[in-house]
Amino acid sequence: MTLMSRIQWLSDLIRLEIALWDRVNTRLKKEHDLPLAFFESLYFIAHSRGASLRVGDLARALRITIGATSKLVDRIETAGLIRRELDADDRRASRLVLTAAGTRTLADASVTYEAEMATVLDTTLSTNEQQHLHDLVKRLLAAINDGELS
Repeated sequence: MTLMSRIQWLSDLIRLEIALWDRVNTRLKKEHDLPLAFFESLYFIAHSRGASLRVGDLARALRITIGATSKLVDRIETAGLIRRELDADDRRASRLVLTAAGTRTLADASVTYEAEMATVLDTTLSTNEQQHLHDLVKRLLAAINDGELS
């Protein structure tokens, strides 16, 4: 692959991510008054071991800074979707836990999220193509996360 084609490939991938983010974000806000950043945070908290995360863990999952994550967590907490609980293993730290409203919101918004993604994916890619694309993206992310691409 030439340098120009690699640049175009990455540019296309970034523009795809932005377009998907905008579509899903718009629909989640319209139907649930829930920004996609809130949805992703709720999703990662709900699907973590023990259904709780520290702010730093959430920052790593979202691939944003701890400062940005702290501000995001403050906004989600103010919305009543999560709460901070003392960490039993480290009393200086807290863990993020979904509230009952957060659990309901995530369940409702997940249906909307899936429907919007299906609108794009199912009309464009076969189930096998979707799975293959997902496998490739996971492989690239794992390589970056594991430091193989340092």
